[in-house]
Amino acid sequence: MQTALSTAASRRVFWVVVTLVALIAVWWITRLIPHTIAIFTIAAFIAFGVRPSVMLLMRWRVPKWLAIVLIYVVLVLIVALMPLIIVPMLVAQGQALVSNVPSYAHAVHGWVIYLRDALESRFPLLQIPSVDIAQIGAQHIGNVAGGTLASIGVFALNAATWLFIAFAAIVLSFYFLLNDENLADGFTLLFPVSRRATARKILSEVTDVFGKYIFGQIVVSAITGIVIAGLTAAIGFKYPLIIGLISAVAYAVPVIGMLVAQVIALVLCAPQGGWMMLWVQVVMFCMARVSDMVLVPRIMGSSIGVSPIGVMFAVFAGGELFGIPGLILGIPAAALVKILWRYLSPSLYSAKDTSVAS
Repeated sequence: MQTALSTAASRRVFWVVVTLVALIAVWWITRLIPHTIAIFTIAAFIAFGVRPSVMLLMRWRVPKWLAIVLIYVVLVLIVALMPLIIVPMLVAQGQALVSNVPSYAHAVHGWVIYLRDALESRFPLLQIPSVDIAQIGAQHIGNVAGGTLASIGVFALNAATWLFIAFAAIVLSFYFLLNDENLADGFTLLFPVSRRATARKILSEVTDVFGKYIFGQIVVSAITGIVIAGLTAAIGFKYPLIIGLISAVAYAVPVIGMLVAQVIALVLCAPQGGWMMLWVQVVMFCMARVSDMVLVPRIMGSSIGVSPIGVMFAVFAGGELFGIPGLILGIPAAALVKILWRYLSPSLYSAKDTSVAS
């Protein structure tokens, strides 16, 4: 019995070492070919996000290849319409925002003076130096504009690179969806025969969790941004498209995303007065709550099974390690860890019980 246990322990240590070596090798390779890794990663997430729509059409007896083609035709139309409709409006609002930088500097300067006076009235011994933020903003706006013009070439090159990556990722994701069964079979062949059924089941569950989360998050974030843009435009806000886009991206970042968006909205609303600041905050707060309580349960379905503490840890840890992508994907990554633990823990506990019994 002791010999069998030592053999099993040695085998387990061997596979742990092999796994660590493989992870280090993958990390080293990703540093050598970052664009290739980016293309495959983006393609995988597009495929995950599109898959629930494809499965829905297939349940309506639409052939798989036709369902994939229909979904991608819609995606191409959306991508084609954005430069024609959304981008010109966004550029126009962005230019208006840049031209109003001095007014924002004056507004911030007024806030600073009010805060300084309030603090000095309550704490007479406190002496806060006076800084003319408006003058500083006017002096540096030319430098900022010059730096922006100088970086246009670099920005255009980076934009072209990411445009190529996005196009390649869309084409690759189309291939992933068409050949998902073959890819799944190839994945299961990496495991021993006795483990292949479990590996296939884990892969199916992970794909389902990631697909529903990504698809649902895109739909909910888009609806949130569109409604906020429409309502703020209706009340006379000058930059509704900008704040709608910021809100759509921010809502995808759990816990802190909308808080940051509302702080940005405060600054953008400043030249239009306190009432505009108040109403835009009310619109954003109410829409975020509607999305949380109505849209998320209906579109994203049941929870992915991560506790609130786990959600906060996953969000902050993901953001610290990987930036914005980590903030957005921290929750499904935590769900992935939970799924793997659920499948691995029975074998760990059974091995522990056998060791105690011996």
